[in-house]
Amino acid sequence: MRFSKERQMSILRWAVVRFLLAMLLALGAQAAPDSQALARGVALRNGGNLQQAIDYFRALGTADESVAVSGELGASLLQARRYDEAEPLLRQAYDKTNGSERARYAIELGNLAAARHRPAEALRFYAEARTLAGGEVALALVARINEARLADRSERPALLAAISRDIAGVNAAQARARLRLTAGTLASEVSSVQTAYENLDEARILAAEIGDVRLEVEALDALAQLYEAQGRNDEALRLSRRAITRAQAADGVFTDLLLRLEWRQGRLLAAKGAQDEARAAYLRAIEQVESIRQDIPIEYESGRSSFRDTLEPIYLGLIDLLLKKADTAGGSERVALLRRARDTAELIKQSELQDYLGERCSVDAAQNSTQAGVAPGTAIFYPIILKDRIEVIFESGAGIRRHTTALDAPTLRNLVSSYTQKLRDGEADDRDSAAKLYDILVRPFEREIVTQQVHTLLVVPDGVLRLLPWSTLHDGQQFLVQKYAVVINSGLSMTSQTAGHSEAFSALVAGMAEPGPVVDQLSGSSLAQVMAPSTTRSALELARQPVLRKLTLSTRALPTSGAERTALLKEQLALPGVKLEVESLAKILPGTSLLDATFTTTRLSDEFEKGEYHIAHLATHGFFGSTADESFIMAYDNLVTMDGLQKLLQAEGVRKTPIELLTLSACETAEGDDRSPLGIAGAAIKAKAKSVIGSLWPVSDKAAQQVMERFYSGIARDGLSKAEALRRAQVMLIANPDLSHPFYWAPFILVGNWR
Repeated sequence: MRFSKERQMSILRWAVVRFLLAMLLALGAQAAPDSQALARGVALRNGGNLQQAIDYFRALGTADESVAVSGELGASLLQARRYDEAEPLLRQAYDKTNGSERARYAIELGNLAAARHRPAEALRFYAEARTLAGGEVALALVARINEARLADRSERPALLAAISRDIAGVNAAQARARLRLTAGTLASEVSSVQTAYENLDEARILAAEIGDVRLEVEALDALAQLYEAQGRNDEALRLSRRAITRAQAADGVFTDLLLRLEWRQGRLLAAKGAQDEARAAYLRAIEQVESIRQDIPIEYESGRSSFRDTLEPIYLGLIDLLLKKADTAGGSERVALLRRARDTAELIKQSELQDYLGERCSVDAAQNSTQAGVAPGTAIFYPIILKDRIEVIFESGAGIRRHTTALDAPTLRNLVSSYTQKLRDGEADDRDSAAKLYDILVRPFEREIVTQQVHTLLVVPDGVLRLLPWSTLHDGQQFLVQKYAVVINSGLSMTSQTAGHSEAFSALVAGMAEPGPVVDQLSGSSLAQVMAPSTTRSALELARQPVLRKLTLSTRALPTSGAERTALLKEQLALPGVKLEVESLAKILPGTSLLDATFTTTRLSDEFEKGEYHIAHLATHGFFGSTADESFIMAYDNLVTMDGLQKLLQAEGVRKTPIELLTLSACETAEGDDRSPLGIAGAAIKAKAKSVIGSLWPVSDKAAQQVMERFYSGIARDGLSKAEALRRAQVMLIANPDLSHPFYWAPFILVGNWR
């Protein structure tokens, strides 16, 4: 499988940041008060072991509170993209040093500003560093290289050519080699091939002369990347193999380099048709990924994430090769290959949620130690979107198999995006698209579904398919939900398959019909998310005038402060149907009801401390954006972020009585953003709930009330599974002529445990 130059370059950008920081450490080490102690931490960092380096410098700091230790800790935290922690340490080191040492920290602070997309501030620090560097030519060149990184792309070739000429004046071989390496890598990004080659080749020669194996491997890796970008694949493969041999024969940590080298070897071998060798190289690359996964920054440049740019292409490359091998395999070997492909896809799912939440501990804690297999009456759909095709791995009691559709990823994205947008806008029912998607995703497996008497479909969606309400897929006669319960899973390894609580449910039902002090906590950005202006109204809205749990007031119309602003916000944030919803659910579910002024964060915490509730139903505004930081729900008095939700539910009582179900009946996902539905699964993980009900778009007030009443009656009074109870609630709306359009019933999705 071949990856685009743009995607390959994104991996290089991650590498460049690391090279620059390594240079700074090398250049400043001689001035450090305890260079041997610092060198151990630097070696850990340069080897990709960021967390170990951070822990080491922190431990060293307890014995030696020197500026150098604080500075190196700050540099390590910066490299790990933990900006808020890095800044005070780097500022402290900057304030307490002068001359060339201060220049080092000025460069680090410039890198921090650049990472935060503040180029003017970054350039000021770099300019200061050049002045402070004095006669230290190498340090001044580091600042110039960083300035070149921020220059317009068209200006960079000339800047790098000038820098390359001046590098010759650096006497220290190691510093000169690192400068050559970085200048060459940056030159390759802007297709300055000759400048790139000259710098990288000299870096390789110098590194070999001084015996710096890691630097030599880095140079070979960069040269191989340059050749691959030029289509000189045989030379790129030769250099990659040479680098791998050098790394494996040397002492030291080369995990991060071996990751890139094995990945390149895998894709070059695949391009040559050496599928078995390519697959082995990809497997080795993933082994390296898993060993340093905690050290790969969650987000590192231009809002692009470690998952999207560093992990996903490697996993997908292996999946592609495993499935191609399965084409020619038979029997148990084919089954093993399909399971291996799905297990690899599971690593993607875990990384996606870690990436979304901005941390790894919650996802790791949510993983099941064992897989329970396929429960009776269920079937698993595992679609995987590859560059040139859609693969669906399907498993039921009859076994596992797959179906391939020759449809490229952009075409699928356009089909799904157009279809879901029509549903979201309440436009005319698009049966053609619903049928086309049914044919791709479900129809190939109809026979197994029927013969296995399947009643519940477990879907682990990929990419844009997360935006798709699978219940709306149409076989020409019926919607999918009219035949089967549909459950969305963020990943099989993160979904509890155990049966639910068998005794009577106790519920905490909380709702905000009339908002309180929370309106004063809304910032401009959070208002823009939940109160996006509506410029058009769909035909469905015009015809039926539904009351939606959505806001249409433009923030531009709001006063900036004062009583008028508060009053207007309270009016626009009112959810009149929530009062009826809370009252009706109180008659169905035993437990406690909180409405408006009683629905505060403190009261929520107190109630959860009791450990009495299996269900938490929150009927209030909420929004799931591209990351957990952009996501929140509203209590009467304050906003509750993802982390805030986790803190609320860390009570001892919740640990004794875990939440079976978290329902968010007035929340929505960001329009057209295929990452935002991860917020629903993320909320379940943060709340440590087995399952969660959320909505893909703003729901009708009337429809929400009816769905929730029917759903809870199904699980509390009729003993239905959560999946079947939701299915019947949706089918009830389909049977109602006023609410039969998918706009009303399709946004509700169940994520997680379905029982």
